[in-house]
Amino acid sequence: MRESRRARSVPPGGTLGIAAPSGPVDPERLATGKACLRERGFEVVHSEDIVAQRGYLAGDDERRARELMDLIQNPGIDAVLCARGGYGCQRILPLLDPAVVGNEAKPLVGYSDITALLLWQERCAGLVGLHGPMLERSEGLGSETLDALESALFGRDEGARLKGNGRVAGVADGPL
Repeated sequence: MRESRRARSVPPGGTLGIAAPSGPVDPERLATGKACLRERGFEVVHSEDIVAQRGYLAGDDERRARELMDLIQNPGIDAVLCARGGYGCQRILPLLDPAVVGNEAKPLVGYSDITALLLWQERCAGLVGLHGPMLERSEGLGSETLDALESALFGRDEGARLKGNGRVAGVADGPL
C-alpha cells in the first residue's frame, strides 16, 4: 500500500474551480458562495453547465465526471471545491483517472456524500483530500469557516487537534 500525500498548497489569490459531482446546484447558493470566496481574494470559476439537472443529479454521470476532470487538468485551477453533496458522487468514480488526479495533486474539498470521492482519491490516487465546506449553505460561508479553509488550502493547517480526557495519562501522536 502506497503512502498518501497532501495536495499542493494554493497561493493567496489562487483560482478555485467549483464542481458539482453529485446533486443539482442552486444558482442562488452558488452565487452567495462565490461572493464569499471572492471577498477573500480568490478567483472562482466553474463550467457554464454547473447548474444542469437530470433528476436528482447535477447532470448525467459523464457531465459530472468530465467537469471534475477538466478542473483537475486545467493548469489555471489551483484547487477544486465541490458545490454540494448529495447522492450520485459514487457513480462517477469509475469515470475518473486516478493517475491524473494524483499527478495534478490539487486540493479537493467537500463533505457529506463527497466523502466517497475523497476516499476514492486517497485510495486510488494516493492523495489526501480536505473534508471541508461546500457552497450549499444558503447563508454563505462564515469567517471562521473561511479562515479554516484558507489555512488548509495555503498549507498552514497542521490538521485537527483532538482534545479530551484519556483513559491513561500522557500525550499521543499518530494518524487518524
